[in-house]
Amino acid sequence: LICSVLYGTNFPLGRLMNDSLPASAATSTRMLLASIALSPFLFQLKPQLRNTALLCGTFTAMGYISQSIALVDTPAATVSFLGALVVIVCPALAVAVDGKKLGFKDAPQTWIS
Repeated sequence: LICSVLYGTNFPLGRLMNDSLPASAATSTRMLLASIALSPFLFQLKPQLRNTALLCGTFTAMGYISQSIALVDTPAATVSFLGALVVIVCPALAVAVDGKKLGFKDAPQTWIS
């Protein structure tokens, strides 16, 4: 429940940040805080996973940058709705690109979410 509340405040608070700071400064601040919070775990990561983690972090950063730019002139509710579509788009891409089976027996977590 707490996680849902925090996620729900993500877009309105992002909008407030963009009202007081440029989108680039707001995103830079978010990335700096995240890197400080996660830096103690960097050296605990297995060496073979570092490139994959870097790639994942790059795509996550691109998502936050896109969100910050979108919140400049788009209502927070619209950006939130479009962000929530990831629950539909990602499984659809997994079926279309990877040919994965996503029936309830194969992937119940997809349908529960």
